[in-house]
Amino acid sequence: MKKKILYLFSDTGGGHRSAAQAIIRAAEQLKKDAPQQEMVDVFAACSGFLNIFAKMYAPVIKFSPKLWGQLYYWLDDERKLEQLEKLSRPFILKELKKLILARRPDVIVSVHPLVNHLTVRAIRETGLRIPFIVVITDPVTLHRAWVVPEVDRCIVATPAAKKNAVRYGMPERKIRVIGMPIDPKFIQKAAAKAKAKTQAGGKFTILLMGGGEGAGGMGEIIEEFDRTGFDGQLIVVAGRNKQLETKLKARKFSFKMRVLGFTDKVPELMGESDLIITKAGPGTIAEALAMGLPIIITSWLPGQEEGNVEFVVRSNVGRVSQDPHRVVELVREIRTTAEFQEMKENIKKVSRPQAAIDIAREILRFI
Repeated sequence: MKKKILYLFSDTGGGHRSAAQAIIRAAEQLKKDAPQQEMVDVFAACSGFLNIFAKMYAPVIKFSPKLWGQLYYWLDDERKLEQLEKLSRPFILKELKKLILARRPDVIVSVHPLVNHLTVRAIRETGLRIPFIVVITDPVTLHRAWVVPEVDRCIVATPAAKKNAVRYGMPERKIRVIGMPIDPKFIQKAAAKAKAKTQAGGKFTILLMGGGEGAGGMGEIIEEFDRTGFDGQLIVVAGRNKQLETKLKARKFSFKMRVLGFTDKVPELMGESDLIITKAGPGTIAEALAMGLPIIITSWLPGQEEGNVEFVVRSNVGRVSQDPHRVVELVREIRTTAEFQEMKENIKKVSRPQAAIDIAREILRFI
C-alpha cells in the first residue's frame, strides 16, 4: 500500500499553503513513486466555529495591522497559549482525531503554529504512532506557539530561528536548520536568469510586489518613480488589488511598465528582474534570495514579520523604508554604488534555494 503524508495548514495568509505545496512538489521530484500527499486546512475541515476566527485574519491585517501585532505579542506567552489550547479543544479535537483515524497517514507535517499542540494531543489520543514534523515558516523570530517539545522533528530556516526554538523549550537534538521551503522551480529559473534578463531588453528592471493583497504603498512608489524620471523599467504585481491594477493600466508613465494581477509566474518575473520592492513576507524574501535579487522592504506585519525585516538588514541583502520618496532614493543609491554587488555576494551566503528538496528528504526519512 502507498505511504501517506498529511500536511496540516490554515489559510491565514498565503505563506503556509505555499510552503506545504513547495514541499509536496519537492517530494515528487525526489521520488518517482512519491507517497500519497494531502493538504488539509485544519480549521476549515475540523471546526466551523474556529474557522470563523481564521477567516478574520485577512481583514484584521488589512484594516488594523496594529491590532494584529498586539494580539501576536499578547499570545506569545506559555500560559496564554495553554489557555487558548484548552478553550479550542472542545471545538476541534474530536474532528481532528476523526481526520487522523480516517486518513491514517504515515507522517503528519504541520506548517502552521496554531495547530501543533492540538495535533500532538490528537495523535496521542488516537493511540496511533505517527511521526509528527513541524516546519516553521518564520525565518528568524518565531512565535512561541510553533514550539511543541513532543514533536519528532522541528525544521527551521536559520540558526537564529533554532536559537529561539531552543529558548522556547524545543530539544536541540530534534531541530534541523534547513531553510525556508520555496517551490523547486525557483532553482530552475535561477539557472535560466541570464537568458530571462536578455529577454527583458537589458534595462535595469525592478519587480514591485505587495503580497496577495497588493499592499505597501505601491501606487505612491510608482508615482515617485515617474516624478523623478526613472530610466529603467518596472514589473508590477498588483495581486488581488483590482482597483490598483485598473488604475495603473489606464495611466501612461515616463518609463516602461508591465502590470499584472494575481499571478503564478513569479519565478519568471524574478528571472527578468534586478531588484525587488516588496512587503516582508517570508516566502517572498526566500524566493527573492534564491533568484539573487537585492530587496527593498516597504511594509511588514507587526510582530509576525518584524524578524524578517531584521534579517534582511542584518544580512545586508536589502534595505528598508516605508517612505515612497526614500524607496526611490534607495534604488538610486544601490544601483550607483558598490552596494549592489555587495548585496548580491551576501545573498549567496544566506540563500537556501534547495530548502524544499532538503526538507522533503528529511520528511521521507520518517517513512
